Amino acid sequence: MRQKVGNKAKATDSSVRSLLRGFGRIAIWTVLGLLLVRGALAEPNAGAPAPQRSAAAVDPASAAFAVRFARAYLTDPSSAALAGFLAEGAHLAGGRPPEAGSDVAQAEVAGAEELGGGRSVLTVAAELRDARTLYLAVPIVRGSAGEVAALGAPSIVAAPGSAGADSGERPQPLVGPDAGAIGGLVAKFLPEYVAESEAGSLSYLLAPGAAVLPLGGAVSLERVTGVNQLGAGEGPSRVVIAAAQVGDPESGASYPVAYRLEVVKGGGRWYVAAVEGAAA
Repeated sequence: MRQKVGNKAKATDSSVRSLLRGFGRIAIWTVLGLLLVRGALAEPNAGAPAPQRSAAAVDPASAAFAVRFARAYLTDPSSAALAGFLAEGAHLAGGRPPEAGSDVAQAEVAGAEELGGGRSVLTVAAELRDARTLYLAVPIVRGSAGEVAALGAPSIVAAPGSAGADSGERPQPLVGPDAGAIGGLVAKFLPEYVAESEAGSLSYLLAPGAAVLPLGGAVSLERVTGVNQLGAGEGPSRVVIAAAQVGDPESGASYPVAYRLEVVKGGGRWYVAAVEGAAA
């Protein structure tokens, strides 16, 4: 009798467990159904992560070359030391190497701009062992066989930016009756650009609406060595190449640099509209 009662109890327990499993499956499928319905009714883009913009890719060989050039330039800016980096026909004025203890601790490409015709400008952030960081805009050219060479002197810039003459253009002497005024503008602008730290201090030399971030004394201007223009025009808007020699007060080094200045004429005066690095 006890055996029958035990068997009956086991059967009842089994039926209860089966029933509970059935209810459990029904509950799970009900929840899944609600989630699917909610997903179907939701807006297609709701909760979707915003697309991320990726930085422009830099060719590894070009990046490696720009870093090597920047290291060599900051270590020894003499013509002999940098000759092997230059493209055929390019030239670079000599400089004075830094004193001991101002070596480059680390350097990496921080910006890039394609100019066309195999030419581009890579901005290299060079961290010095004295805890300073200098940004060098290095104009380069890539050959059909993958060779990379520098087009000339880099420029020391305030932040990652662009540099370099347009593909195929070569600096020419300033022409026309405004040549003297443009040269005078450059002679006033470059010392202020190198020495000042506030953008507003350049306002009287800038075209309306122009924004230029000065170097803030990162280097000192020793002299302007030449002012040329791109193209042969004599109009009220030109692009000039200002070559100069700058010094590093901390290390005692002297570096040849070149800046590309966009200048415009208005109200009888010439103003700087933009500043970029330039090929020498």
